[in-house]
Amino acid sequence: MSGKRCRGCGRIDGRRPPPFTGKGARLVDAGIQREVRVLWENGIETTESCEGDWRWTPGRGRHSFPEPTITFAGGPAEGFRALGIALQHGLKVVALRRVWTVNDGEPTGPEWEMTFWRPARGRR
Repeated sequence: MSGKRCRGCGRIDGRRPPPFTGKGARLVDAGIQREVRVLWENGIETTESCEGDWRWTPGRGRHSFPEPTITFAGGPAEGFRALGIALQHGLKVVALRRVWTVNDGEPTGPEWEMTFWRPARGRR
């Protein structure tokens, strides 16, 4: 990624640094890294991602989503722009949703949610 990095906050061209690079990088589940990278490198600022799983993992607990999911902010057209980017790069999108979550009894959002197809994994 090229661009000017702010020395104070680390933003690149006004955006947060990518979630998968640099000092203090936020961890991205291995099973969704490619999808996050494709969207991020094409200007979609992701807010949350999860490779998805229904199982309990010792030391990690449950995943945030049962299926591979990326959430991102943006206006009404941003979801369709992200969908176009995903399809152009061969990502296997299953669903695109505009979501309002309810926190402490109040609707919050909206934000976009994109889910991806993954082949069934064998049970451990």
